[in-house]
Amino acid sequence: MDAIRKTLSEFGLSDNEITVYLEAIKHTEISPFQLARLTKIPRTTVYDIMMSLALKGLITVKTSQGLEKQQSWIVAKNPSVLRETICKRREDLIRLEVDVVDVLSTLKSSSPGNKQGDNLRYLPGKKGIEEAYSFISEVPPDVQIYFFDHLMPMDALGKDYVNKEVSQLLVRRVAKKQAKTLLSLNDWTRHVISYQYGRDKSYIDFHEYRFIDNPLFDLQNDTYIFLDKVVTICAKDEEIWASILTSDLVAHSFRSIFLTLWQTATPLTPSLIKSWGENAFLKMEKKRFTKLFSTYNEKLRNTR
Repeated sequence: MDAIRKTLSEFGLSDNEITVYLEAIKHTEISPFQLARLTKIPRTTVYDIMMSLALKGLITVKTSQGLEKQQSWIVAKNPSVLRETICKRREDLIRLEVDVVDVLSTLKSSSPGNKQGDNLRYLPGKKGIEEAYSFISEVPPDVQIYFFDHLMPMDALGKDYVNKEVSQLLVRRVAKKQAKTLLSLNDWTRHVISYQYGRDKSYIDFHEYRFIDNPLFDLQNDTYIFLDKVVTICAKDEEIWASILTSDLVAHSFRSIFLTLWQTATPLTPSLIKSWGENAFLKMEKKRFTKLFSTYNEKLRNTR
């Protein structure tokens, strides 16, 4: 009985309507007086319920002229009318959906919340990229960041600036390891990873790095996804710009793509990086630094 009452409630009947209806279907016909007596519901309330059930198509009300006054009788329809009513509602709802779709774009364009363009900031040039990095640096350490990293060349921004940003990002995320970084594996990314790892072994400690070794996965810009933000940074060839998009829907879509790829990606480990050998660029930097340091010391000794 609980299942029946629950189903009738979901159909749209109130508790009293359910009680009256369940009693009515037990009889070929029944008077409001008898229903009130059997259900313990006041007769005036039964009359209201009777009208409501009739409007919902579950019962019919017929009248007969008695010896002293007119008498009403309630006749419950075959319970199959419940399904027929649902089918009719479905048809009406589909018809209504078609009508709503026709006017929806007009309604949405009139809504104050439907503002065009104010959720996207375009940041041109090196200054724009620096502004984007500054924006990312303000993200609290406990906020999860998903990062498509193409390992930006130093050409556009300069080696010192890129190395500084890498170091600062590592320090800022040290409190909690809340950055997942996904990158493609190719000659370029091997070079950058081995270079940065050679500079600082903690390079892969504070982010969770994974890579995809497939030429079809070829990133040409950096994309950061966090909260309702998608930050894009492009600094390659003639394209030097950044953008900050605020959108729950777009951030959700990018996050979904990231996590799908993340499941198939391979963790980046120190042993793998070491297997690539010493980075030639870093080796030359160290050699040059050693030579400069040696020259400086020699000049210092000669001045004494």
